[in-house]
Amino acid sequence: MTDRITPGMQAFWANDPAPHEMGVELVEAREGRSELRLRLEPRHLNGHRTAHGGVVHLLADCAAGLAANSTGEQAVTQTNTITFVSPGKLGETLTATGEFLARSGRSALFDVAIRGEDGRKVAVMRAQMRYIPARP
Repeated sequence: MTDRITPGMQAFWANDPAPHEMGVELVEAREGRSELRLRLEPRHLNGHRTAHGGVVHLLADCAAGLAANSTGEQAVTQTNTITFVSPGKLGETLTATGEFLARSGRSALFDVAIRGEDGRKVAVMRAQMRYIPARP
């Protein structure tokens, strides 16, 4: 654990198998913010030999979810919209950052930016998260 990942988020991350299977690395999850990284391998590509949209979407959704859950409350994705700006390339590492934007009642908005190694935006997402009652 580092000071960039709370103990609660370490436990949450340990119980989230999908990003582990895809090779996603957790860098930060605390105080309504998250950062994740994914090095693009052949298994992450589409027929155009660029990052598959589903893989990029998984990375963005995980960033939103970790940012939302890092507040200490349990949250799930209610809806999101992703815009693909430029293709991810084989061998490069994508970095996704999720940040709290606003909250009203049990709903909150989070913005996610995914960038390539050269700093260009690969995709942006606006996620609406729903805070739910705590589950044992």
